[in-house]
Amino acid sequence: MRAIVFDEPGRAEVLRLAEVPEPELTAPDQVRIRLLAAGVNPVDTKVRERGMMIAGAPRNTPGCDGVGIIEECGSAVHRARPRQRVAFCFGGVGADPGTYAEQVVVPEAAVVPVPAAVSDAAAAALPLAWLTAWEALFERASLQRGHSVLLNAPAGGVGQMAVQIARAAGARVLGLVRRDEAVGVVTALGADVVDLRKAGAGDALRGYTQGRGFDLVLDSVGGDGFREGLEQVAYGGDLVTLLAPPADVSWNAARLRNPRISLELMLTPMLENDRHRLRHQATLVGEGLARLASGRLRVNLEDTLPLAEAAEAHRRIEAGGRHGKLVLRVPA
Repeated sequence: MRAIVFDEPGRAEVLRLAEVPEPELTAPDQVRIRLLAAGVNPVDTKVRERGMMIAGAPRNTPGCDGVGIIEECGSAVHRARPRQRVAFCFGGVGADPGTYAEQVVVPEAAVVPVPAAVSDAAAAALPLAWLTAWEALFERASLQRGHSVLLNAPAGGVGQMAVQIARAAGARVLGLVRRDEAVGVVTALGADVVDLRKAGAGDALRGYTQGRGFDLVLDSVGGDGFREGLEQVAYGGDLVTLLAPPADVSWNAARLRNPRISLELMLTPMLENDRHRLRHQATLVGEGLARLASGRLRVNLEDTLPLAEAAEAHRRIEAGGRHGKLVLRVPA
């Protein structure tokens, strides 16, 4: 079969389409999937640049998000069945090869059926971003109706999911934007915006909560975004970050506000091969797919590219300024 591989970490050019052995079931609770589409996420570019998160991966194939048709089931598989179209988030960061391939083997616990009304591309674009946003808002923080939510990267993949999840839960959402395209994308999803390029942005940000601060701040950029979040969160509120806090951060502001500060990494169940938490995440992906099918959720697809053009997809992500998700079509 064909898959995207890289021999050594590096720039996008290290990615190449190669012939590799077809994957085989190695555990009775696994399924083998013929892939139709693979989502492309920023974490894929980091894996390509730095190497897999777990050393000793047998092949370096990126990609966590996938949609495909089940071709084979292990003897302990009970829910999934052959010829079923499923979506999942598994592989591509640790010991398990990822979804930039024609076939992949994953645990049954990670897969969920895709409703007929949801396209391959939309389903492939959903899992990682949806799971990250959901876990950040409801499992790391405790989002409630009427809460005020601040997003410092609302036009990104996770940000767009977070806007829609929070609005559906009855929260008020403010997104910080720096590009004209982002204004349209974020407001169309139901959030308010403050354009940081404009005079008076600081006053507008503080005025949104009458100076009280935000019940929940979701930091998707790290660095200064995290530092600013310490000043923006309300007393007793939640600050959730998707990145490690800066080593030189001053915690004085946080001590005054007594917030809960949480770290979110939805890859942990995969990295630890935790079947129970993988099953929980699959249930959450199923909820996201149901919302897509009913029109209660949107995935902005910026482009779909052939599998062979994975390097181009990575270059576009690293260039920034995107307004939607990128998906690879399989086969090449």
